[in-house]
Amino acid sequence: MPIDLVLIQRFEAVHRLGSFSAAADALAITHSAITKSIQALEARWNVRLFDRTTRRVTPTAAGRRLALAAPALLAHADSVRADVMAGDRQLRVICGPAIIDTFIPAALLQFRDQHPDVAVHIETMPPDLACDRLLRREAQLLLFHPTSIAALPKRKDLAVTRLIAQGYRVVFRPGHPVAATDGSLDALLAFDWAVAGFDASFQAGLPLDMREQLRRRGFPRYRVVNQAACIGLAERSDVLTLLPATAAAPLVAQGRLADMAFPGGAGFAISAVTQGAAAPAGIVAAFIAAIRSAVMG
Repeated sequence: MPIDLVLIQRFEAVHRLGSFSAAADALAITHSAITKSIQALEARWNVRLFDRTTRRVTPTAAGRRLALAAPALLAHADSVRADVMAGDRQLRVICGPAIIDTFIPAALLQFRDQHPDVAVHIETMPPDLACDRLLRREAQLLLFHPTSIAALPKRKDLAVTRLIAQGYRVVFRPGHPVAATDGSLDALLAFDWAVAGFDASFQAGLPLDMREQLRRRGFPRYRVVNQAACIGLAERSDVLTLLPATAAAPLVAQGRLADMAFPGGAGFAISAVTQGAAAPAGIVAAFIAAIRSAVMG
């Protein structure tokens, strides 16, 4: 049986306010209308949602279960309505924290020049939760490392486009003692590290022997969600961090940091993920192009 969102909204108001009268006032309807709405919902689902006395309204076990789901259901309905109304005037993107810090600002400025009327919402969350949001049409584009995408359980329902793959650079303050080492992984691991986005999916993409060596050495000492914070630590201390080559290059050119290659073949990559098999079009394709341009510098 289809869900009537008006009835759900009225149920949620009664549950939240603990009163039929208060809910009726909040929704600007009559007491009779809200009572009939709750009765209609109970009759449709053949379940009792509230125990009512002259003094109080108490949710039943079924009512408590519905109360847990109702806010998300109503929020999703609002999101769908906003999406329908906005059309190509709204873009929602989810990506990893390192991508936000290193490439999103330049991409967003380029996209803004081409699509000044489009509202863009960008956030970060774990890839599996981001995938759920994409499949529920609560996001239009995901940007993650390919190893994170390969681990997604609903991979067959997604369209994946590789955007870029490049080497990592070890970055550090000018004059850092690491510059006098042979640059081997063992020498680098003698120092403390701050790394953004070093999650299980990222580690799965590393060579097995490297992964084990990093684990034994407790790498990294500092896991910081914000890439900019890692850069700040590298500038102000002997902490090392990792950056994609194109993100490291301008900082090195400015003299803020020095760099060397990260040994062992670990690299930075971004893939764009959209729903369905068709190639992305419209503002999604435009934002992907802006990301690719930002990454290429």
